[in-house]
Amino acid sequence: MPIQLQIHAASDSVNDTFAKTLRDDPDHARALRQAIAAGHTIAGAHFNGQPVAVAALDGEALLWMVVHPSTRGRGVGKDFLRLLEQHQGGPLSLPRECRRPG
Repeated sequence: MPIQLQIHAASDSVNDTFAKTLRDDPDHARALRQAIAAGHTIAGAHFNGQPVAVAALDGEALLWMVVHPSTRGRGVGKDFLRLLEQHQGGPLSLPRECRRPG
């Protein structure tokens, strides 16, 4: 599933952009509003012009990432992380719950 990365300015319209992506995830919808208020970078993965994933970044740290339920299991998260790291010019620091043991 080929996706495209878009970096979104932290604004209230970003809530509307990702409303469908986060409709079943109220905790991350709230986290998106908080990330916007804090001025964090908001990134989206888009397929055929539609958002299928969203992430919040603080510098080189990935704060969180959500993939829409209908596109999970298709490599979207892996491809999204790869595109984010390419955009940032190197590896991102991942949240503790996302790190591999060892």
